[in-house]
Amino acid sequence: MKNIYFASLFSLLSAGVFAQQDRNLSTWYQSPVLYNSAAVATGEEDFGFFTNFRSQWLTIPEPGIGLRTNTLTAEFKIPDGFSGSNNFGIGLNALNDQTGSAKLMTTNISIPINYTLSLDRNNKISIGISPGFYQQSLDRNAQTFENQWNGQQFVNLPDIEIGVNDSYASIDLGTGVFYQYTMRNKTRFYGGLALNHLTRQKINFSFGGDRIYMQSVVQLGADITSRKKDLRLQPSFLYFKTGTGFNLITGMTFEHILKESSQITTINKTTCVNYGFYYRHNDALITTLGFKIKGIRFGIAFDANLSYLSQATSSVGAIEVYFKTMHLYKKSSSRTKLK
Repeated sequence: MKNIYFASLFSLLSAGVFAQQDRNLSTWYQSPVLYNSAAVATGEEDFGFFTNFRSQWLTIPEPGIGLRTNTLTAEFKIPDGFSGSNNFGIGLNALNDQTGSAKLMTTNISIPINYTLSLDRNNKISIGISPGFYQQSLDRNAQTFENQWNGQQFVNLPDIEIGVNDSYASIDLGTGVFYQYTMRNKTRFYGGLALNHLTRQKINFSFGGDRIYMQSVVQLGADITSRKKDLRLQPSFLYFKTGTGFNLITGMTFEHILKESSQITTINKTTCVNYGFYYRHNDALITTLGFKIKGIRFGIAFDANLSYLSQATSSVGAIEVYFKTMHLYKKSSSRTKLK
């Protein structure tokens, strides 16, 4: 019964022209540039890399139902030769996921570029743009009568039956603004607004394909130095609206500094452990656990499903693992080399 329930629900979700899929990560705060092109290279590191793997709907025995997502980002800071306190940023965002019995695959690759302007010693603002491409494909031969059965009737998926294209690709474009305020005690507050999929490209599997919705994103967060010098509080908020749908995630990470090697930059703290709790609106409770050793971060996140889908998922929403590196170009009087 559980399998029939989920298969029926998934068929209904998929029937509408394989509706737009977009980025949905539980560790988004580790790489804000995934949602906002203006956030590229706005950290204290000069360059860094982030990779993430997410597997969703693990407990569903139906073949092909699960969703897996692979993510890779890279960020590079380029000093502005005319103004030492300002800098350019350039990066790479690559996301690929696959889901459904028709093996719907989405690939989104973009190159975020921004300019960060120091308003004064405490305030910075960044403006960015992110050109790229968006590609989707499916395997029509994998769709059979058996996997169109929803428990009560055969569900006709028009784009599989009459589709002209097995794949399509188009240009993609995003833009954004990102603001940071840093206090003397290294407490940092930040916020950003982004608009993605400005080109509203057509979902071109068939002549009757709809267009992708533009996505608006709001990010807010902080890295707060508490009264205990070995504890930092990192609240985060993410809201994005895509067409008629929206997603909201909010919560807090607690970072304990176990061993510190530098008083200059926060990325040189040798060893930290962090854990956090987040809530995705009407969907899941997210628990995270991570570590930082020198300039390397790695961790895991688990989504406990709280919505009506929990009947089919046994409350196991997703498991996610990530790995991140942070680097400095060289040692200087204002920054300490990673140890």
